[in-house]
Amino acid sequence: MDGQRIKRIPLLFLATCGLFFASPVTAEEAQWIWADGSTAGEIPVGETCYFRRAINLRVEAVGEVEIVADDDYELLVNGRRVGSGGSSRTLDQYDITPMLSIGRNVVCVRVVNTKGSTAALAARVSIRPRKGGQWFDFNSGPAWKTSLQEHATWQSVLFNDTLWANAKVFGNLGETAPWDREEAVAIETQAEKGERFQIQKGFSVQRLLNNDQVGSLIAISFNEFGHIIASRENGPLLLIIDHDGDGVPEDVRVYCDQVTSCQGILPLNGEVFVTANGPEGQALYRLSDVDRNGTLETVKKIVSFKGQPGEHGPHGLTLGPDGMIYVSVGNHAQVVGKSGAGETLIDSYEGDLVPRYEDPGGHARGVKAPGGTVIRTNIDGSVVEKVAGGIRNAYDLTFHPDGGLFLHDSDMESDSDAAWYRPTTLLDITE
Repeated sequence: MDGQRIKRIPLLFLATCGLFFASPVTAEEAQWIWADGSTAGEIPVGETCYFRRAINLRVEAVGEVEIVADDDYELLVNGRRVGSGGSSRTLDQYDITPMLSIGRNVVCVRVVNTKGSTAALAARVSIRPRKGGQWFDFNSGPAWKTSLQEHATWQSVLFNDTLWANAKVFGNLGETAPWDREEAVAIETQAEKGERFQIQKGFSVQRLLNNDQVGSLIAISFNEFGHIIASRENGPLLLIIDHDGDGVPEDVRVYCDQVTSCQGILPLNGEVFVTANGPEGQALYRLSDVDRNGTLETVKKIVSFKGQPGEHGPHGLTLGPDGMIYVSVGNHAQVVGKSGAGETLIDSYEGDLVPRYEDPGGHARGVKAPGGTVIRTNIDGSVVEKVAGGIRNAYDLTFHPDGGLFLHDSDMESDSDAAWYRPTTLLDITE
């Protein structure tokens, strides 16, 4: 994938204008589709469905298609055959750049139900300008045209599909039975078989550790030796080791029992920094193995937090390009500490012109600006700076190679709610 492909935004197709760039909308996952009027689980053997998706381009573009079907499919672009397949468990990927041209283009798929009473197609079609820029998606969904009758030149750009019906949607790729999961099979069994996942060729899904070994994990990281450091929900910090180097860890041990429910884990120079509940309450702790016995027995609080502990408190950690530790803090907690010269978040004043209407359900009552924040601190906690705010409950954060800081909320329903902080001020949010 292109390094610029941070977030896809689909394109609204305007047939009358032939526009390439239109008002962006929230990206939708590809959906399992079939002919209009069909019923899932009642598709006759031998039934063939024809699919079309038109795309207008005003500039030269590159494109790719990821496709999976039940059962046999043939993919064509502008009448030229791209590839074929026959497994509903394999997501095939094709480069369609050589087939694209300025003007009207059409992606066509023929799918045949060769066995059983189920049939469907799911496809991700992604296009961006050849000179670089944003990716646009034309994923399978109700905008695709379908027909159960083969028409002459149906795969041609010149074919008029206005009399074809819009596709019937069965559900999202990755979460729809019977293709992504089996309703009658336990989730644990599906995970073991890898049937809950759509994966690329050359990859597989394998269960490494069972629940009775690690419990419910809420955060993981890797230390300098490649060992897994994992946090058990309401439990200790675990160290998971693969001794024989076969890629399957076999040793699970308690790494530190003085901190629990670590939501952020940052291994750094032989030590481990965590946001957790510890000896001095909810805080950012620095854990050390001073006696080199394989456990982190020295626990030092370096940054305190006030407010309500829990799921809207301090979360993910990452090391910034400036050598400081960045922490994502939810909107129910506030950092306590001496600010430094690098603080960029201005103190907010929140007044009321009319009586305040608090959440009648009680959630976040009394929480005022700036809500959730991003802070940074040095390794001893002597300087604590708020660098961004106005977010709700961002959980994880990471730095992009260009220096931008990307935040993601565990409660968010789509990437459009994520925030992208630019490195100049860390306050310029663009979505």
